[in-house]
Amino acid sequence: MKKIAVVTSTRAEYGLLRWTIEALRAEPCFDVQLLVTGTHLSPAFGCTWRQIEADGLRIDRKVDYLSEDRSDLGIAREMALCGRLFADAFAEMRPDLLLVLGDRYELLPICGSAWILGIPIAHIAGGEHTEGALDEQIRNAVTMMAWLHFPNSPEAAQEIARMRGSAEHIFDVGEPCVENSLRLPLPSREALAATLGLDPAKRWILGTLHPETRRSLAYNLQMARNFLEALLEREGCEIILSEANADPGGAEMNAVFRACSDPHLHLFASLGQQNYLGLMGEAWCVAGNSSSGVIETPRLGVPTLNVGDRQKGRRLSANILSCSADSDSIRSALDRVGPRLTPDLSFGDGHTSTRIVQHIKDYFHES
Repeated sequence: MKKIAVVTSTRAEYGLLRWTIEALRAEPCFDVQLLVTGTHLSPAFGCTWRQIEADGLRIDRKVDYLSEDRSDLGIAREMALCGRLFADAFAEMRPDLLLVLGDRYELLPICGSAWILGIPIAHIAGGEHTEGALDEQIRNAVTMMAWLHFPNSPEAAQEIARMRGSAEHIFDVGEPCVENSLRLPLPSREALAATLGLDPAKRWILGTLHPETRRSLAYNLQMARNFLEALLEREGCEIILSEANADPGGAEMNAVFRACSDPHLHLFASLGQQNYLGLMGEAWCVAGNSSSGVIETPRLGVPTLNVGDRQKGRRLSANILSCSADSDSIRSALDRVGPRLTPDLSFGDGHTSTRIVQHIKDYFHES
């Protein structure tokens, strides 16, 4: 049996990896070792490791490096600890392949440790562009360390080939998030209202706002205030806000959100995949700067405000309304929200996990 280590560190990334983990574990030729780390283990971010177990997935190891210091220096120290802990984990487990997704900062020490130990890396979602975040350089660094590449589009595949100077081991598998919307049973509007304390008769705005990691803390705090101000001015709306991530400035932005006492604001450390996708399906609009806004909403055609520059460089579907991070721009974009558009099905067909598993099997057969 070939040992495959899969690492997940955040709620969003786990939702994209879930079906691939299940598909890998269904193969008798693989011994899948699931390592859970990062914000999954933090009470401040909802202890989302519990959701993994609730989904029926066995967690083989928890690697806890997260601290309460969300400053640049604190995160740099976290990365050092993360690298040491994962080096020890990989040395003990000795996987034949490491599978990771995305562009979070912890991927640098995790993949760096695997690379030094001679463990081949398979990377999902390389080749994209997010010019407003430091994720861009992290994603590209992981791409250069990885051996197998699973981008979500032909354009991303071409970018990886350009970077690496070769098209070998690059496979366009489609966007993993499409599987969630096709395979997860989603709650009804009535069930969401009862569970989350919402008024089903009002329009719902689903929001997620993360820091722009290339900008100052002052900029990000002002963006958070502008965002709240513009959303809460909309009459007849319930605002469902998922808290910011663990990037520098995220904790301070969450403090701004938590200080708001408006009864129409509903703030959650984590909504969970089913509630989040259910809300997306029922929302009047989605707003913020999360990658889910530009990748997951097109299939539903739900109007989506892409605020600021965090997602700058990504392909934007017709349902996306881009605006600056000032209050007037956000208000203007909200004024332009119209009915749902025809769904954009170009991000994938819901078979991404099947393709990834087959390519991994082929890789081991070839080697």
